[in-house]
Amino acid sequence: MELITFNLEPLIQEYKENPYILNKLQTYLNNLPTMLAHDNKKYNERQTRINELIMEQDNFYQIFLSKNPYYYMHHNNIFYEYNGKTYSVIQEDDIQYHLLSTITDEGKLVQWKHKTKITLIKKIKERSLFTAIPETYTIQQILLFLQTIFYNKHEAKYFLTILGDCLLKKNTDNLFFIHPSMKKVITLIDSVSNITTGSTILNNFIVKYHDTHKISSYRLINTIDTFSLDMIKNTLNDIGVDLLCVAAHYSERYNNSNQFLLTYIDDPTRKHILYFENYSTEQIIANFVSQCIEVNTADESHINWKNMHYIWKLYLQTNNIPNMIYATQLQTSLANMLEHTTSADGSAILFTNITSKYLPNVSVVLAFWEKYITVLSANTTSDEYAYEIDELITLYKRTNNNKSNTVNESNMIKIIQHYFSPTVQIVDNKYITNIKCSLWVKHDDIYQFLKHYSPATSKNDASPEEPDLLSFDVLYQDYIKYIRAKSTVEQTQLYTVSKHFFEKYLTIKLAPYIKFDKFVSSSWSL
Repeated sequence: MELITFNLEPLIQEYKENPYILNKLQTYLNNLPTMLAHDNKKYNERQTRINELIMEQDNFYQIFLSKNPYYYMHHNNIFYEYNGKTYSVIQEDDIQYHLLSTITDEGKLVQWKHKTKITLIKKIKERSLFTAIPETYTIQQILLFLQTIFYNKHEAKYFLTILGDCLLKKNTDNLFFIHPSMKKVITLIDSVSNITTGSTILNNFIVKYHDTHKISSYRLINTIDTFSLDMIKNTLNDIGVDLLCVAAHYSERYNNSNQFLLTYIDDPTRKHILYFENYSTEQIIANFVSQCIEVNTADESHINWKNMHYIWKLYLQTNNIPNMIYATQLQTSLANMLEHTTSADGSAILFTNITSKYLPNVSVVLAFWEKYITVLSANTTSDEYAYEIDELITLYKRTNNNKSNTVNESNMIKIIQHYFSPTVQIVDNKYITNIKCSLWVKHDDIYQFLKHYSPATSKNDASPEEPDLLSFDVLYQDYIKYIRAKSTVEQTQLYTVSKHFFEKYLTIKLAPYIKFDKFVSSSWSL
C-alpha cells in the first residue's frame, strides 16, 4: 500500500498544472475497481483451473500406473512391462506413445500433455522392477519350473528367498552349499541377474569346502541330480526376469531366507539345511566311525587308507553331505580315533582290527576289475574303447553268477571314480572310457561282422538312386542278426553294442568311405 501511494504521489505533483492529465488520472482511478475486480476474477478462475489440473494430473498418474505396470532398472536403462503373467522389456518410445495417446483420448490434460509425460516417465523410472508384486499365475509358473530342480515346493520357495536376498543385497553371512551340477544352473541365473541388475550372485553359492570358510555358516541346498540342463537353459531364456522378480518378492514377503527357513520349512529338511550349524567336523567324523566302521579283532582285519577314504566319500554321498575336510586332515583325525600302523617312511597308514560293511562289495568289484579290465593309455581313441555302465554291470554280474546284486550302477560309478580316476573317465555318468574288458571286446565283434559282411547282399533298396550306399541303420540291423546267429551256433550268450557305439565305430574305422554322414560306400574295405 505504501508503495502504491509512493508511486502515485509523484504523478500528481508532476501533472498538478495539467487539468487534462489530472482528469484522465481521475477517470482511471474511477475505473480501477472494475478492472481490479475483473483481473481478480480471472486470476481466481485460473488458479482454480490449475488446482483442478493438478488434481486431475495426480489422479491420472495413479490410474495410469495402476493400469499399466511399467518398471525400470537403472543399471541397464531398460523399461519393463508386466502383463499379469510375465515380465518383458518395453521400449520407452512405446510407453510415451501409449501415454500421449491416453492423454489425448481423455482430453482433460491435453494442455499439459508434455509436462505430464515428463513427470510420468520420471515416476516410472523411480519404480524398480523388484518392487513389482507378481500375480499368482507368475509365482506358480516359477515354482513349477523350480520343482524340476528341487524335491518339493517348500525347498523351491526357500531357494527363491535366498536368491531374493542376494538380489536385494540383504546382509547375510551364510554360504549356500550346492551340488556341482547345480553350479551350472546358478551360473545361468547369474547371467540373467548380471544383465538385469549388474550384480552377481555367484559368490553366495559354493560347491567346495575351503579352510578359510566358517563351516557353521554353510547352508545345504538339496537338489535333484537328474534335471536337464538344456531344458533349464531354454526355460530361463523365457522366464529369467520372472524368476528374479518372484525371488525379490519372496525375500520381501518373508523378510529374508533365514526367517523363511525357521518358520516354514519342516523339521527334517531344516535339520539337513542347518547340518553344519548343528554338527562340528569332529562330530561328523565320529558319526561316520560309529555308522560305518566295526571293530573286528578276531580276524586281524584292517582297512588301508584308499579303502577308508572311499568309505568316507560313500558315507557323505549316502547322507547327502558335501565334503568339509581335506584328506590329510581326515586321515589325522581318524588316526587319533582308531588303532593304526604307519609304514617306516610314514607315507602309508593302515587302520587295524576294524572292518566295514561296505568293503565286501568293493573287494569283489576290484577283483573283477583286476582280472578282466585293462586300462588303456590316454592316447587311445576313447570312442572305440568305451563301455556303458549297464554293460559293465552285466559283465560283472555274469562273473559272479548274478549274486552281487547289491552293486548297482551308482555304486560301480563311485568305485571307478575313486580308485581309477583320472586315467579312466566317466562321461555323462554313463560311458566309461579308456578300458577294455576281456569278457567282451566290443569293437572286435563289430570288426568280425564287417569282415564277413557282404555288401552285395544288403544294398539299401530304399535309395535306388544311390545303389552304391549302405545306411548305418541297415548295417546295424544286419549286425544284430549276425550276433544272434553266432550266439546260436556257439551256444553262448553274446552281447550287442548300442546303436550309438556301433555308429561311432563305423565313423572311426570307415571314415574314408562315409557319405552324407549316415551312409557307407559299398566299396568299403577294412
